[in-house]
Amino acid sequence: MSIYNMFYDALKNDGKGYDMENFANVVNYLLEKGVIVREDTTRETELYDCFVDIKSHVLEFFAIMRVQVYHDDKQQNVRLFTPASMTPKDVNVDDVPNNFSQKLNNEESAYLIALAIIYNQKLRANTALEHHSVAVELEEFLLVLNTNLGYSPTENKTERKNALATLKRLRAVDFSDNVFESSDNVLIIRKYIRDLVRDSMFKPYMEDGVSDED
Repeated sequence: MSIYNMFYDALKNDGKGYDMENFANVVNYLLEKGVIVREDTTRETELYDCFVDIKSHVLEFFAIMRVQVYHDDKQQNVRLFTPASMTPKDVNVDDVPNNFSQKLNNEESAYLIALAIIYNQKLRANTALEHHSVAVELEEFLLVLNTNLGYSPTENKTERKNALATLKRLRAVDFSDNVFESSDNVLIIRKYIRDLVRDSMFKPYMEDGVSDED
């Protein structure tokens, strides 16, 4: 029996009304985007709900390729991780897991760690916004990069914006198109950053060495 027929029969036998087109829509979206967040768009709401109903088949499909599927049912999102990377619950201290469709460069990885530090600090200070997001001014973000990580970001604004755009696609951050045009503009760090960076990964960079896991 072919793999196609195997999944075709499995979906048919489920009796939930899903077919191979539904299955392909979920799989292809994850392969292309690497993440589905239910609250973000109508399209992703539909895909997430479909994923939940056919989850076992999607997991079986990706298991063939040794690709890890991380499902956070509380925050209602799904992510893919490469065979070589760890899912958030099992991540190594010095390993930033790479999204299946997006490998992070040094600039992007540094931004991700700095944003995770700020997110942790603001949660502890009870300054979270709606939906557990936090706002950070650009100056504070750059300060944490320099002070905590000892990292000097590129002076090229386009490259900076491209690095942040990568993290936006991973749903770790949100920002306006003119984010670098004024010091008054802010970055919005989203709760989904915790799917990408565990406390143990950024704890060494915290000035007081304290995290939520202590």
